[in-house]
Amino acid sequence: MEKKKSTKEILASMPECKNLIDDLGLELKKKSLLECFEEVIERARNREYGRGYDEYFSLDDKLIAAKRFELETIAEEYGISEWQAALFAIVLELSKGDCISQGRLAERLKTSFISYLSIEKDLRELEKKFLIKINRRGLISVSNEVIELLRENKPFHKPSYEGLSTSIILSKMNRLFNDYEQANIKLLLEEVDNMILSNPTTSIAKAADSYHILIEGDEIIDPENSYDYLKSMNKNERMLFYALIYRYDHYNDDECDWWDFRGFFEEYEFDSMQANYKEHRLGLQRMEVIEYANIDGMSVKDRFRLKAEVKEKIFADVGGVRDRAPMAGLIEYGTIDTKALFYDDAVQKQVKTLESILSQERFPEIREMMESKGMRTGFASLFYGAPGTGKTETVYQLAKRTGRDLITADVTKIKSYWVGESEKNIKDLFRKYRSCVKESKVTPILLFNEADAIFGIRMEGADRAVEKMENSIQNIILQEMENLDGILIATTNLTQNLDKAFERRFLYKIKFDIPSVEVKSRIWQSMIPDLDEEHTRKLASMFNFSGGQIENVSRKKMVQSIITGTEPSYEEMVEFCREETIEDSRKSANRIGF
Repeated sequence: MEKKKSTKEILASMPECKNLIDDLGLELKKKSLLECFEEVIERARNREYGRGYDEYFSLDDKLIAAKRFELETIAEEYGISEWQAALFAIVLELSKGDCISQGRLAERLKTSFISYLSIEKDLRELEKKFLIKINRRGLISVSNEVIELLRENKPFHKPSYEGLSTSIILSKMNRLFNDYEQANIKLLLEEVDNMILSNPTTSIAKAADSYHILIEGDEIIDPENSYDYLKSMNKNERMLFYALIYRYDHYNDDECDWWDFRGFFEEYEFDSMQANYKEHRLGLQRMEVIEYANIDGMSVKDRFRLKAEVKEKIFADVGGVRDRAPMAGLIEYGTIDTKALFYDDAVQKQVKTLESILSQERFPEIREMMESKGMRTGFASLFYGAPGTGKTETVYQLAKRTGRDLITADVTKIKSYWVGESEKNIKDLFRKYRSCVKESKVTPILLFNEADAIFGIRMEGADRAVEKMENSIQNIILQEMENLDGILIATTNLTQNLDKAFERRFLYKIKFDIPSVEVKSRIWQSMIPDLDEEHTRKLASMFNFSGGQIENVSRKKMVQSIITGTEPSYEEMVEFCREETIEDSRKSANRIGF
């Protein structure tokens, strides 16, 4: 087909027009991209509706006719239509390097809902060109790469699919999945399909072809209305396959349940996929691409993963199935220093009971017995009470004594300012923990220290985004605790901040109070061995200290002896204790400790 000529080319090819232009001394020079955008925006700006700093724009045939030269230049450079070029210019101006909601865009264009539907189709075309992004909340943004190139008067062009290696395809898949939003999930599928079809010699494409997931050379049934191919698996099964690859490559973990994929499908599609999975009717099952997960030698039908031989084929170009990296926050029990801990009788009894349950000899037996009775086999415990009473150290010593590695949940990394990111982080934590449990000979302990930061009270009628996020996190944790297949211990100083729904999910709850005089005397003696019995008794009686506070005094004594070269006297020790005590005026205040 002959390429359509621009208005400039038509005028320049007409002798009478060319002579007129020459006579008038005019030029048909090509303007820069930035100049074209500036002139389009200046013409599109609708001052009739302008109020203060609000900007309104006209997107109509008058604009197209008035700025045809400029719009043709933009359209030609970006491979879009003139109408889309005008829309892109307005979005670029309104977003101002940030984002704009679709509602605000419609308002600034002074358009009706029906008219906006036709605009929405053009927005999707701009998205397919990677010129804009639209997230699930309807926010539209222009990528930094597009803006940076425009600063240099250069257009952005969608990268070619051809000539990609398996490594590059995986890297691009990771980026697409990391950026995915519900609104552009179909675009994600289309991008991955095209990368694989355009690079048939890669190991990932060969694997997709050999299992009939995406057959080499296959053609899409209806490019305008469908994402299904003539001979390959349907779009939902392809999406599930790609998501499993992403999970393994990005998280080093591909064991999952259906909950992990809810956001990738429409509700009716999700229900249909689950039903077919239960009946073993998925193509991925028939072709033996996925299998049930295996936990402690038992097949678990609620969870599934890519089969090992499938992963070997997919990742053949990049070294095959790799060894897993240690989970973040993992502390090997052998690296934990042994410490003597002192408790009152009631706490001592409960800790000893828990230590016996978690011992490598008893724990498998207890789990097997509970499972035979149809009971949940996960163990969740709550250590609560005053700060500095040894809650966290008790968890460390339990791990040491029972030979269990410890995984500490970093609450600061779980919580994020970005909508949806915190929920994703907490799901990832539990998913990785499940994988760690599956691959460990001895079940590790998952520790949530200062758990009240995320195990808080759920808000009724939450309206603000932060409140909704908190509620969503807590609901996820409650569900994970319900299905826990491992050992979880949470510590907190503030039980009043815990949601009541968490209480029944903690099988063991141990309260750590400020120790009695007798126990404090033993702690003083342990921390400062050169103190005689009389003085340790006096200090224990005079100061209602926790073990953490006694340790602070012990450290201060050591620092003082290093500085002066002499051991502090008992009187100086008393002074250290007084310095450790918060002023009387603050005793009535709520105390939060660490």
